[in-house]
Amino acid sequence: MRDTKSKWRRTPLFASTIGVAVLAASVSQAQVERKEFPAWAKPAAKVASAPDEQKVSIAVFLGFRNEQGLRDFIEEVSRPGSLHYGKYLTPAEFRAQFAPEAAKVKLVQRELEKMGFHIDYTPKSGLFVQASGSVAQVKSAFGVTQELYPHNGKLLRSNAESPRLPAALSGVVRFVAGLDATALLRKPSHARLDSPDSPGARPVSEQSASTAQSVSPNAPPTPFATIPSPVCSTYFGDHTGTLEVAAAPYSATLPWLNCGYTPQQIRLAYGANEVKQDGTGVTVAIVDVYGSPTIVADGNRYSRNHGLPLLTARNFTQILPAGIYNVPATDPCGPQGWYTEESLDVDAVHSMAPGANIVFAGDTCSDPANAPLYSLIDEHTADIITNSYGYNGIDADLPSWFTTLENFYFQQAVAEGISVLFSSGDDGDLIAATGDPVASGSWEATSQYVTAVGGTSLALLNDKGDKEEWGWGTSRVLLNNVTVPLNGKSIKDSGPALPFSFYAGSGGGPSLLELAPSYQMDVPYRLSGYTTNDKGQRVALGAAYRVTPDISMVGDPYTGFLFGMTYTTSNPPQLDPGCVRLSSTTEYCEGSIGGTSLSSPLFAGVLARVNQARFAIGGPAVGFVNPALYMLAGVGGTGTGAPIVDVKPPSAPTAVLRGYVSDLHKLRVVTMNSTSNGTKVVEGTDTSYRTTSGYDEVTGLGTPWLPALIDALLFY
Repeated sequence: MRDTKSKWRRTPLFASTIGVAVLAASVSQAQVERKEFPAWAKPAAKVASAPDEQKVSIAVFLGFRNEQGLRDFIEEVSRPGSLHYGKYLTPAEFRAQFAPEAAKVKLVQRELEKMGFHIDYTPKSGLFVQASGSVAQVKSAFGVTQELYPHNGKLLRSNAESPRLPAALSGVVRFVAGLDATALLRKPSHARLDSPDSPGARPVSEQSASTAQSVSPNAPPTPFATIPSPVCSTYFGDHTGTLEVAAAPYSATLPWLNCGYTPQQIRLAYGANEVKQDGTGVTVAIVDVYGSPTIVADGNRYSRNHGLPLLTARNFTQILPAGIYNVPATDPCGPQGWYTEESLDVDAVHSMAPGANIVFAGDTCSDPANAPLYSLIDEHTADIITNSYGYNGIDADLPSWFTTLENFYFQQAVAEGISVLFSSGDDGDLIAATGDPVASGSWEATSQYVTAVGGTSLALLNDKGDKEEWGWGTSRVLLNNVTVPLNGKSIKDSGPALPFSFYAGSGGGPSLLELAPSYQMDVPYRLSGYTTNDKGQRVALGAAYRVTPDISMVGDPYTGFLFGMTYTTSNPPQLDPGCVRLSSTTEYCEGSIGGTSLSSPLFAGVLARVNQARFAIGGPAVGFVNPALYMLAGVGGTGTGAPIVDVKPPSAPTAVLRGYVSDLHKLRVVTMNSTSNGTKVVEGTDTSYRTTSGYDEVTGLGTPWLPALIDALLFY
């Protein structure tokens, strides 16, 4: 090992005797009633009954043996300074110590078959048994109703009572997943410059989609929806325009938005060009719903365009369920939006860690167990797993089994030394996006056993790597009477049409279920012990709770990342600007995109480089990195060039221009982490959250700086 007297060595912020906080603790009995069914399954809201013949998937969970022993072990194995730090278990060792007894797994399988269910999948650990059957079988076997309830634009099936278990399974089965359709609420976390309504947001029922699935062809890709701006900046501020009437209080002369940072620019911004590691020898897995039929071809067009290694059988693998390429556009999770997600995730990981091996695992929309994610963990397929999706809304709205069973997954990942990352979301405090009464983070990012990755606005200033970086919170306004000249310089307008309105921003905030883990004990109590309501008033939670995100990277689409994929040609026979025709109906296009769906795979690439450095000196994978991150940064972060760089708000009102090549009479002013209220600007705003010095609910601890981060993490 190298000299342990690095300048970035940090003293632990908490005593070694402090254990990880208890699993899935509730806010209070009055605030959160934990049930075996979701909070939205209210009898008064029922609109119909699910058809008895509808096919459903269930997963019966047994849980782990010696759960307290597992929690004790993962606290020790993930805490730098512990004698057991980095001494991970192999999957076989984990199963030997903690997996349910094989006889009990077989018992569950037999009982399900007696009930008429078909056994579909059982992982090697035996943590759960996945099976399929009909709604009628579910009602008969478990003594529950199966009604349809409206929630988040969907018509969802659910029970409204706790399931009844056969006597033979009493004391064996912990949870039955799939009695409700919670899985349909997974939402990708990417944000476009002008996002159309998500295909998955249309009111659609689980039944209508499952019926269509057997008779409809595979969903084609969507048309290219991002209209290019007539002018954009290669580096932040290198192209500006001057308004005739400013959008007060912002300056009349403003930068044009970023064109979309290239892989080289992204690596430059985070110091990846200053290290020798490129992720070689490390495997990064990506989990999404569905699978893009053109991902390899798209990834290789992108790689050729940007000087990256081609995707081959040696560095790229897909694990896909049967029939995933035969899903109609009406499938309830919106397959076409997930094509975008997969393309973004692959391009982002490959750009930040071009030497890493990539494994893509696709899931079906209605899988109640997220089996591909668990399989990657149970078989230790990857060193790092990035997940760019989540369940928007109060985590207490989810059925109690859901958060507990997924925490089983994440605990096993910690024990085996696998880093699991989740995007923190793109809707700020979620109040406006979901109608929830209080601000909160989103599951799965709020699990204490994963790394939640938030978003920033990145102002890369030149090819030397000089930059400014702010929290991501975007508000926008259209201008009146606009005429944009082709050079974008002197712009005629008569000022804003309406007040600025919030568009998107880094998700974050407290869990309402999970107490603050030991690594967050020094996060200010004002963050971890409170939230805000829809009136902006502070609401006490009664205890310190898990807060998100943990760390951040660029997520703002207006300072976004250039990615590419296949689209349906939108204007035949004329191509969209900058696109390449592939066939009579398809084209390949590159454009700027953002969201914490970008931030998470970029950070996965960062950790791939860290792991490569550790492996080279015979060290273990960094695994669950949160305890180390909080030790390195302290709560409050450090300056430029440190392992984790604190993110602060803009020092002055900052905004960019966004135009439309198809309409030179349309123009937006888009803010960078600030909100205008008449003539006053509040800097650092992202809905009710604020970018501040030290830890905050927009950017967490800050952003990584690879040269110092690799150096620092070699000593743990």
